[in-house]
Formats: sequence, structure tokens, C-alpha cells
Amino acid sequence: MGAKRSFSVGDEIAGPVRGITAQRIEWYDSAMLSACTNELRQVGSNIHTDEEFAKSEGFSGVNADGMISANWCSEMLVHAFGMDYIERGELRTKFIKPVNMNVLLHVKGRVTEARKQNNGNTLYTLAVWCEDQHGTKLVDGDARVEVAAG
Repeated sequence: MGAKRSFSVGDEIAGPVRGITAQRIEWYDSAMLSACTNELRQVGSNIHTDEEFAKSEGFSGVNADGMISANWCSEMLVHAFGMDYIERGELRTKFIKPVNMNVLLHVKGRVTEARKQNNGNTLYTLAVWCEDQHGTKLVDGDARVEVAAG
């Protein structure tokens, strides 16, 4: 996984930069429903798939499921910390603004604390967020990863 093993407070971690498209939204909505029902299923009208329904619920239009940005944050942490994140990491996200169709989502992180543990491991705390192509923060969060000594 090519993960960096050591970080300092203030280090920034760059995640993926991807566009929010109807196809990506459909992948997530269909995948979750299909996984729950154990058969390929298409999602009906909701704020992620139906423009008029989304507007009737107070949104400006269709917006991405929160799991898209949360998963992309997790992907960033896997690339940075490898199996340490999978085995001893946690991520919390808060969706502070809708992630609308055609947004170019930038996933970012910054190390806010690096603390040596009694077992020799290092516990990293990070600020994690997603912003659009204009620098507006849409998703806020934090993560903790305990990186094994060695």
C-alpha cells in the first residue's frame, strides 16, 4: 500500500479529487440497496437520484450520498497509513453542506497531533475534510490512526 510511516504535526495529506456525477451517485445508491437485498436493484426517487424530489425537499438539486465523501476520506487514510488505518484507525465525518452534482470534490487531511504511546506506537489525530473546487468546505471530520512501531 506504499503508506508513509511517519508524519509530523501540520503535515497535509492529499486525497482524491473527483467529480460528482450522476453515474457515481447511481453506483453508490444501487450498490447499497443491492448489497442489502442480495440482488441488483435500482433506487427509486430520492434526493440523490431525482432532481424534482430533491428540490421539493429544499435542496438546489440532486446531491451525493454522504457515503461517497466518507469513503473517499477513508481511501485517503488507507493510502497514507496502510493497514494501520484498517486495523487501528477511525474516521468521523459531518456533512455540513450538500455535495451537489458536478462538484469537483477535493479530499484533504492535516495531522493535528502525533503522540507516542507507551507501547511504542504513534497515535495520529487528523483533521479531515472535503471541499469543492472553490475551496468551500462541504464535509468536516476527524480521524485517529495508531501506527505500529517498526
